[in-house]
Amino acid sequence: MSPASDGAVGNPTHCAMLKAIIWDFDGTIVDTETPQFDAWNLLFREYGTSVESSLWAKMVGTVTDFDLVDVLQSRVGGVDRPQAFRRIGELMRSQLKNAPLRPGVRALIDAARIAGFKQAIASSSGRRWIVDYAQRYNLQQSIDVIASADDVARVKPDQAVYLSALQRLGLDRHECLAIEDSPHGAKAALRAGLWCVVVPNPSTDRLVFPPGVTKLKTLADVTVDQLVSSWSLRYRRKDQRL
Repeated sequence: MSPASDGAVGNPTHCAMLKAIIWDFDGTIVDTETPQFDAWNLLFREYGTSVESSLWAKMVGTVTDFDLVDVLQSRVGGVDRPQAFRRIGELMRSQLKNAPLRPGVRALIDAARIAGFKQAIASSSGRRWIVDYAQRYNLQQSIDVIASADDVARVKPDQAVYLSALQRLGLDRHECLAIEDSPHGAKAALRAGLWCVVVPNPSTDRLVFPPGVTKLKTLADVTVDQLVSSWSLRYRRKDQRL
């Protein structure tokens, strides 16, 4: 496990022990974000333009009223909105049909379950969306808690969905780590006081993440033992500062 950066989050306790992993869902467990980015890019290219990373950053990892069809209209004009929304629906269905699990995710989820760790999902998506994909990939037996957009008034980058997950797990923030893929999600985890491991996907790897996260290229070579070791080292360093 070779983090690009390892920042400090929250206030440590001398007896901190890692007991749970709180996963983001879209783009972290299942890469639904890259297919959505690709779908919008396909639509924009049909009109002779494209979706830049800076534009996508406004949408990824959160729920927003920001309207990409409005952006398209402002760039090229003459866009038939109903037709554009029908087309993006077609492109989304096509691109999302085979949305894959991220590399290393299943192995890490299974290993964490076998090792006795609790696991939760904290997501800005709705519960039905999450459950459908969890069932498709047979993940539901490993997930103890789902905290979704249906449970909170504000989604990421607000911390509410992480606080909901912590409450349902019955654990303190210093007993859990978050795994995220987007800046909005990372901000939410940090605001909840969690150690946040970021694993960007192809649609988020060029975005700017907040300071204080541990950034990895992939989970494919990450084990539960490595997470626990990194966790222990992190809190030993914090304890020495007390």
